Formats: sequence, C-alpha cells, structure tokens
Amino acid sequence: MEHLPPANGSGNPDGHGHPVSDEWADAMVRTVAHLAAQLTIVQVRLRALASELNAGEAIAAGAVAARVETLAQAEAGSYLRENLGEILTEVIDVEALEQDLVRYLIAEPEPGESTP
Repeated sequence: MEHLPPANGSGNPDGHGHPVSDEWADAMVRTVAHLAAQLTIVQVRLRALASELNAGEAIAAGAVAARVETLAQAEAGSYLRENLGEILTEVIDVEALEQDLVRYLIAEPEPGESTP
C-alpha cells in the first residue's frame, strides 16, 4: 500500500482521508489471492487441454482430468507464485493455498455438479 500515491492529496491511498484499516487490507489481500487462485486453475486446465490436443489424441474427459492432476501437482505452485507476485507470496501461506488448489483440481465433482 505504501507504493500507491494519495488519491486526493490526503496522504492516504484510499482517498477518504482516514487511515487504511487492517480489515480493509486483509480483504484486499484475500481478494487478490482468490483471483490468483482462479487464474492458476484456468492455467492448469488450459495447459492440460493443450497438451492433449498437441498429442494428437481425441479429447477424452478422463485423459484431460489425468493431465490436470499431473500438471496441478507439478506446476500449480509455480503458476500461483507467479500470479501472486513477490510481495503477496511473502504475506500469504502459498504452500497451503497450493495444496488447496491441487485438491480442488483433482477432486471428482459431485453428481450433477460441474467444476468451474
């Protein structure tokens, strides 16, 4: 936050003239972490799909799911760190978030449920 210029000359980056609360900062960090996690999920899934297409095989849901699992376990952490950036990786438990992402990516959807 210290890198942001004041929005209204008040010396405060939120533009309202009062100090930025820890609650607001925590909410911002959670929001950015959530967006980075979503981006990571999409990257892993697209990489799996592209890998299957490049292999010249017909697209089979099982093959893509297996590829997602392999890539999630091998690369989700590096994608996540890249998407979060250096500053956020210092304040977020990236290892725990990575484990959550991998579990999410390899989980079987419940009947009638689709994965994002």
